[in-house]
Amino acid sequence: MWPQLSSVIGHRSSVIGHRSSVIGHYVSELQGEIMSKHSIKVGKGLGDISESTLQFFRQVGVEAVSIPKKYNEKSDGVLTTRPLVPPTQTGPAGRMGKPWDEAEVRRVIDRVTDYGFSIEGTRLGLSGNIVMGGEGREADVETVCQNIELAGKLGLKVLNYNFTALRASEGYGALPGEGRGGATLRDFDYDRIKELPPLDNVGAHSMDEMWERFHWFLERVLPSAEAAGVKLAVHPNDPPVPVYRGVAQPLGDFEGYKRIIDLVDSPSNCVFFDTGVTTEMGYDAAEAIRYFGARGRIGTVHFRNVRVIEDRYKYVEVFHDDGDADLAECMRAFHEVGYEGLIDPDHTPYLAGDNEGTQIGWAFAIGQIVGLRNACASSEQNVN
Repeated sequence: MWPQLSSVIGHRSSVIGHRSSVIGHYVSELQGEIMSKHSIKVGKGLGDISESTLQFFRQVGVEAVSIPKKYNEKSDGVLTTRPLVPPTQTGPAGRMGKPWDEAEVRRVIDRVTDYGFSIEGTRLGLSGNIVMGGEGREADVETVCQNIELAGKLGLKVLNYNFTALRASEGYGALPGEGRGGATLRDFDYDRIKELPPLDNVGAHSMDEMWERFHWFLERVLPSAEAAGVKLAVHPNDPPVPVYRGVAQPLGDFEGYKRIIDLVDSPSNCVFFDTGVTTEMGYDAAEAIRYFGARGRIGTVHFRNVRVIEDRYKYVEVFHDDGDADLAECMRAFHEVGYEGLIDPDHTPYLAGDNEGTQIGWAFAIGQIVGLRNACASSEQNVN
């Protein structure tokens, strides 16, 4: 009797194992279908590629990522994210590093795709020589072009970058407990920094000088980007003030933002669109999406919200559903213009009980983006 029962149990275990395998295969296929049916991908820039980080972001709904170029597996279980209040920049951008290591970038790509993510691109670092017009900029821009060519070879479609000699991060502060339900928020106030003198190791840089350097840079790198099939997406000055410690911020208002794509006419010359910064500038983010999207010049997206007290000069970063930008209308605008790329929540307030990596905040922000994206896609299908 017992051998017969054992045989039955073994048979049932085999059936259950088979069913589990079938279900697992089905779920995998279903996830692929869900990801493929949306042209807009819920995204995140990764600071590390540890198992805990990749599992967390995949579980909360992230589909596409911007990757680090170094194979960085942390072991402490805390997400590598930027602090709520970023550190003050005390000097110019650093020297140009060596060209990217193809083998290492391939290792990063292989690991990230193993967790079910698609990969959009990575960050394109620029040197102080390039943004400040230093003597070594010709050699440095050659390295940038090599990196762009490698990105194209590896299928990294979007390279995001900043073009500023000095970021006005010194004007940020924290507002402990002042957000909804006692959340800690980040604020910016230009009055904290507007009278500060130039730094000795940076100096003053006029608006004309910054635009000349930006134009020079684009003319030299865009041919490589076009040949590689890569979009270069520049982020606006964030915070979007006119000048900081004597350094002009050319991408600090919407006119400057628009001027980017007119400097050099190229399908690879794109913006890193930020709903938060656009709102801080005092401009309607949804209309700005339609402006750049109609021209096919949105490379990638930061999707966040703010409450503006004074355009460009004073604002508070808040939850996605609690600010001045109509993010539902922004999502509709992305659908209207046919944007097919990544949308990254960028920042999150600090919630009670959260850890150093603000995982609760990221989960909430990403969940809101998933809901908005899916609702807009569903509405569009019903209309059609």
